[in-house]
Amino acid sequence: MGKALTTHDPQYKNVHNWSYKDIARLPQAEQKLWRLACQEELDVLRKRKVFELVDRPRDRKVIKNRWVFDVKSDGCKKACLVAKGFSQVEGLDFNQVFSPVVRFETVHLMLALAALENWYITGLDVRSAYLYGKLDEEICMEQPKGFAVPGQEHKVLRLWRAIYGLKQASLAWWHTLDESLKELRFEHLKSEAGILFYKKKGTNIVIGIIYVDDALFCSPNKAVVDAIKVQFMRKWECRDLGEPNEFLHM
Repeated sequence: MGKALTTHDPQYKNVHNWSYKDIARLPQAEQKLWRLACQEELDVLRKRKVFELVDRPRDRKVIKNRWVFDVKSDGCKKACLVAKGFSQVEGLDFNQVFSPVVRFETVHLMLALAALENWYITGLDVRSAYLYGKLDEEICMEQPKGFAVPGQEHKVLRLWRAIYGLKQASLAWWHTLDESLKELRFEHLKSEAGILFYKKKGTNIVIGIIYVDDALFCSPNKAVVDAIKVQFMRKWECRDLGEPNEFLHM
């Protein structure tokens, strides 16, 4: 039934498998729209100060990248620049890759508890979350296909923050998020890294459920939750989901 009710235009059936060369074969009007989507992605990366244009290093391997394309249900064209992380060298380009996520069983339990106690729940998701992750390693990447800086095609991008596709991207984001949550006075459960709690004297407890870039905050006190949510959204560019109807496809 899900396949029968697809809203995607048939011409974009295999858009996820396209390369930048496929874009170049489209009619001029279509090419212009896709190149605009690519430019918007690069503008976001520059805004977040993800990379810096530098001379190609002689003593380090330069990783490659690729464009990943998508068409949203509303017809909006999206492009994402993804690193080819499989070319990274362990011990040189990355050390650890593990990033904790909350278990689904724990999410079920917390939602059941909130329902039984009639708690207020609100949600949000962090836009382009991995781009906030700070890198400890020196990583250089080739300029994206079709968007090399004229006259400086020989230069490469020195990555200061993680981008999708890097081996350590999720871990870098987690460390950055963890520091931010500590500033907001949240503490982790020892048994579950994705469950956090906030307890200030004279206020009700607030429970945070974090899964990568998706978050729920729940508490018996709506005012306290909303105040914390505002502080969270000041740190990160987020999409406010309000009172959620679903979470992690539940």
